[in-house]
Amino acid sequence: MFKFSQFPFGNEPELEESDIKELQERLFLLMKEAYQQKIAFVFIIEGWASSGKGDLLKTLTVRLDPRKFKVYSPYVDTSEDRGYPFLWNFWKMLPRFGETLFYLNSYYGRLVYLWSEEKIEEGEFYRRMISIQNTERILTRDNVHFYKFFLHVSEKEQNKRLKKAKAENKKWQVSQADKLQTKHYSRYKKAFERVISESDSAFAPWTILSAENNDSAKAALLHAIISGLENDLKVNSKEQIKLLAQGQELMP
Repeated sequence: MFKFSQFPFGNEPELEESDIKELQERLFLLMKEAYQQKIAFVFIIEGWASSGKGDLLKTLTVRLDPRKFKVYSPYVDTSEDRGYPFLWNFWKMLPRFGETLFYLNSYYGRLVYLWSEEKIEEGEFYRRMISIQNTERILTRDNVHFYKFFLHVSEKEQNKRLKKAKAENKKWQVSQADKLQTKHYSRYKKAFERVISESDSAFAPWTILSAENNDSAKAALLHAIISGLENDLKVNSKEQIKLLAQGQELMP
């Protein structure tokens, strides 16, 4: 079973602004290639409250064609529609072939919230986990590729960021669910560990990234996404950047 204790925090290197811009350009080229190959991608970005998901999303999408991606970021404590299957909201947001969905505060965050706050029992937790696994497996077979990222911050860093938001009069940035995570960090940590362990798979793998430093997290996330896209699309975006710099056109 995955444990956050297996993931020590280190001194992650930061990239220069020019390096970030090159990675954004490579991501743009890869998304263009995904559109041409008609492969859909779902990037699930989960993490602790105040782990910087919103800022990271901006870094990921600022260079992309807004017609070819969408973002879905529901509140984990209010995101479920009564009378529908619990994955219904996600199904509505599925990307078309060739397009991309960035999914923040996903069904995993919802499940962690419900389990941590004892709003569902073990049987319901298990049923939902099986539904998630089956959904991801079926969609992967139908050319929808999943990549799942968890932004990890220590309890000390999370408390520091929430106190900073309060001191700067940015209480609107902190939801009730965020406060519960901070108050019951150990409880939520066990829930995240369980969900990550039970949903990690070859067809929809988890990648754990340190978000103690926002700039380092941006670089790590861009690198991880680019690596996955290059593997799936069989494209070397770094070489494409070099060709463009030399004034050459890319073959369609």
